[in-house]
Amino acid sequence: MDPTSAGDAGRRTRTLRLPSPPLWLLGLIEAVQVLLAGALLVAVPVLAIGLAGGLSAVDVESLATLAARIWLVLHGTPVVLSLEPGAFGGGLDAPDGGWFHLLPMGLTAVPLALAWRAGARVARGAWTRQLWQGMITLVVGYAAGGAGIAVLADDAAFGVQPGLAAAFAALVMGVGSLAGGYSESQSWTRLIGVDLESRVAAFSQKLRWAGSYLWAVVRAGTLAVVAAVGLSALLLAVQIARHWMDVANIYQELDPGVLGVVGLTLVHLGLLPNLVLWTLSYAVGAGFSVGVGTQVAPHAVDVSSLPAVPLLGALPAGVSVPSMLAPALVVLAGIVAGWWLMREGENHLDDWFALRIDWRPASLMLSSLVLALLTGLTAGLILLGPLWLSRLSLGVGRMTEIGPPALLAAGLVAVWVAAGTLLGYLVSPVLHRLAPDAATGRQRVRRRREARREKHEERDRRKIEKQVARREAKRATTQARRAKKRPDGGGDEESFGSDGAR
Repeated sequence: MDPTSAGDAGRRTRTLRLPSPPLWLLGLIEAVQVLLAGALLVAVPVLAIGLAGGLSAVDVESLATLAARIWLVLHGTPVVLSLEPGAFGGGLDAPDGGWFHLLPMGLTAVPLALAWRAGARVARGAWTRQLWQGMITLVVGYAAGGAGIAVLADDAAFGVQPGLAAAFAALVMGVGSLAGGYSESQSWTRLIGVDLESRVAAFSQKLRWAGSYLWAVVRAGTLAVVAAVGLSALLLAVQIARHWMDVANIYQELDPGVLGVVGLTLVHLGLLPNLVLWTLSYAVGAGFSVGVGTQVAPHAVDVSSLPAVPLLGALPAGVSVPSMLAPALVVLAGIVAGWWLMREGENHLDDWFALRIDWRPASLMLSSLVLALLTGLTAGLILLGPLWLSRLSLGVGRMTEIGPPALLAAGLVAVWVAAGTLLGYLVSPVLHRLAPDAATGRQRVRRRREARREKHEERDRRKIEKQVARREAKRATTQARRAKKRPDGGGDEESFGSDGAR
């Protein structure tokens, strides 16, 4: 055997690299991985409960059907219940079919996190203007898996439409993967293939001012939403702490056993974000319902017989003076947004009014009022979707209307946030005068931008240095290996044409 050919074959074997898969195949692989991971996260607890005796049937078909139904619920897929007469008592029958819709936002965070990871992995392997290839197959593949799971879960009592299941699965995967892709690329240019910064730079100065003004309004509205939701969570925690004994008594009356307590607690934790949004609706005055004909609001509490759900023991017993002050929490969130707007210093509309209205108090009040209305409208629009998604329908009896009136609650959020923003924006100059050494909003923005740019430049520089160092180390290793082979005549190049061969 020719030693030269043997050495070349050895080198070719050592440097063999598999080609990178195309983006459409990478997206499909990620979709399959997310489907398998989500199915296992649901199927393993169901199997454990079945083996522990917590289910009436423990055959493979029953467990798979139950796991498929739970998977659909986690993705918010609406289903049609058709119950036999007397299934849950005379008042809870739905022989003609009732819509069952339950989106436990806390548990839906699990498939969203898996979608986030999948989107980040696809973005990591994509070039600019090519990411859509992987994203399309990722979303379409996941939607197809959702339709297949719907076929598995469908029967006479639990009617699922595969088209709806595919649409909701695609929605969850689309939102999570886009967020994950942006977190990985850190650039809309790479994510969507369009250089937005150059497009914006081509606009006129007036349009850029208008864009920066609207972008500041959107960020202020988002800040108001975050503050309002955080204060609502605090209010919910205080209410649960005050009525903790009532919640514990319902647990004892139910006596569901260890598995039942664990299951109820997981359901409560999954519904915790929904309850926070219900508390926000309560705080703004819209309230929420726990069944047809019921109302829980600061100005009225009208509930009849309630199901034995532990957290319902924390409902307010009636109207009180502290409950009438609940809207102040949302006003406080608006004050935070107004203070941030003054610190940001992007109110170009105020400059426009000041050039056209000589009396400064009038121009300031008019520009501040427009700014507050836009901020409140932004906050209301942001919360409209989550408030609607937090509603529940169990599809039986009176339990078909549970949750807040989304449109009314979002409108009241807009009103209270606008009032708080106006107050915070007008009061902020007084606070600025009390702290004259504090940096202005524009200075802070400039410093943040410079720090962010320096951070990205430092990261790119370190990445380039690591790549260069890796190449140098590889080159040095190759040269050392060749130098080691030359003296003993074992190298491929020395054995060919050496004195011994002659």
